[in-house]
Amino acid sequence: MPQLVTPGGASRQQPVTAQVIDVGRDPALKSALLSGRLQNLTAPFMYHDPSKQLAYVLMPMELGMRDMEQQRIIGQMTQAVMRSLPEAAPRGYLLQPRMFFSFQSLIEAILEQDGITPDMLKEQQARADLIRDWMRLSDEEALRKSVRENDAKVDGNLLELLNASIEANIEAGREQAAQGLAGLQRVLVEETTYGKVLGARMASVEALRKNPTREVLIEQLVNAPDQETREALVAMGRQLIDYLFFQILTGRVDAATGDEKQKLVNLRKEVQDIRDKLDAASRALMEQKTQLINAILASSKPEEVARQREAEIDDVFMSMLQSNMQEAQQRHDEELLKALMGVYQITMQIMSERQPPEIQMINALLMAKYPDETKQLLQEMAKSLDDRFIQVMIQVADQLSQEDRTDLGAKLTQVMVQARDILPKYDPSKDTGAGPAANQPEPNTPAKPKIEIARR
Repeated sequence: MPQLVTPGGASRQQPVTAQVIDVGRDPALKSALLSGRLQNLTAPFMYHDPSKQLAYVLMPMELGMRDMEQQRIIGQMTQAVMRSLPEAAPRGYLLQPRMFFSFQSLIEAILEQDGITPDMLKEQQARADLIRDWMRLSDEEALRKSVRENDAKVDGNLLELLNASIEANIEAGREQAAQGLAGLQRVLVEETTYGKVLGARMASVEALRKNPTREVLIEQLVNAPDQETREALVAMGRQLIDYLFFQILTGRVDAATGDEKQKLVNLRKEVQDIRDKLDAASRALMEQKTQLINAILASSKPEEVARQREAEIDDVFMSMLQSNMQEAQQRHDEELLKALMGVYQITMQIMSERQPPEIQMINALLMAKYPDETKQLLQEMAKSLDDRFIQVMIQVADQLSQEDRTDLGAKLTQVMVQARDILPKYDPSKDTGAGPAANQPEPNTPAKPKIEIARR
C-alpha cells in the first residue's frame, strides 16, 4: 500500500498547504501513486485527471480541520488546477470535487474508474501474497513443489502481475529483486499447466518473428497449443495471409488423410475467421478515428472537442490524420489541408502534454533558438533540476541519432554543452532521508533485496 504522511492534526505547528497530483500534466504520477512510489506523499491533496474529469480530494479525519479551513485548502487546490488548464478545457467538474477521508478509499475510487472493482482488488492482493510467499522460499525444490500445488492459481493475471513487478523493480534500480522474480517466472513457465502453454506460445511467436514466411506461419499454426496462440500468430503474420498462403495450406490439406486432413480443414476455416475478425476490427477502428477527425474539423471549438475525447487520440489517430493531410495535399485542397494542419497542431500539443516532464523540457529546448533562448530556458530549469538531467539528454540524443534525426541530435548536443555550465551539480545530501545511517540494515542482519509487487 502507498505510504502517506499527514500533518499532526490539532498539534501541528505549520499551516497546511495545498498539494495537487495532476496526472494530466504528468501521466507517470498515476502509476507512481498507485504503486506507492511517490515519496513523502502528504495529505491533504487533490488527485486530478482531466481525461476522466476527476477531481478527488483526500482530507483525512486525523487532520482535525474545521470546515472553513477545509474549504480554504480545497479552494487553493481547485484554483491551482484551473490556472494550469488550457482556456478551452472543461472546468465544471472542478467546482464539486469528491471528498475522501481515507487513503484506501481514494485509491479504490481511482482504480474503479479504470474498471477495477473491490473484488478484483482482493483477487489481485491474493496473487501478490502468493508471489511474496514463493519469493520467501530459498530452496528451489520447495519452490517447485509449492508452485505445482498451486497450479490452478497460475493464470494470465498472475503472470501479468509478476511481469509488471519485474519491470517495477528494474525501474527502481532493484536488479537483485528483479532477477529473483524473473527466476520465479521461469519456474512457473516450466512447472504449471498455464505456464507450459504460455511457454509454447512464446516459442511459436518467436519462431515466426525470426523467420516470417508463409511456410513457418503454417507450421506454427498447425502445432499451436491453443486458440489464443493461433490468434496471436494470425495477428502477427497478417500480411502473410494472402492467396498464396491459402494455396500452400490447401496443398497440405489435399496431401493429408484421416484425422490429420480434418484438422487442417478446421485450421483453414479458423484462420479465415480470425483474419476476418481482425480486418473488421481494424476497419471499425479506422472509422472511429475518421469520425473523430471530422468531429474536430466541424466544431467551432476544435480544441475543446479534442480534449473531451483525448483518450481516443493515439498513434492510429495520428497515422489517419497524416494520411488525410497527404491526400488533401495531393488533391491540392489547400482549405482542407489548412484545417487538418490545425487539428494536427492541437493533437500534437495534447500528446506532448502526456510525455514525462523531462521529455517536455527537452522538446522545449529543441524548439528554442540556440544559444540565447536555450540558455534562458536552462537558467529557469536550474531552479528545479541538477546535472543528472544531462544524462537524460544524452539518452535522447542517442535515440535521435538512431532514428537518423541527426540535425536535432546535433542541436541537443550543443545544448548539453550549455547545460554543463548552467545546471548545478547533484548534491546527494539534499535527498530525502539521505545520511550515513539512511537505509542501512541492522547490525549482524543479512541484507535482503526489497521486492516491489506491482499494483494492477
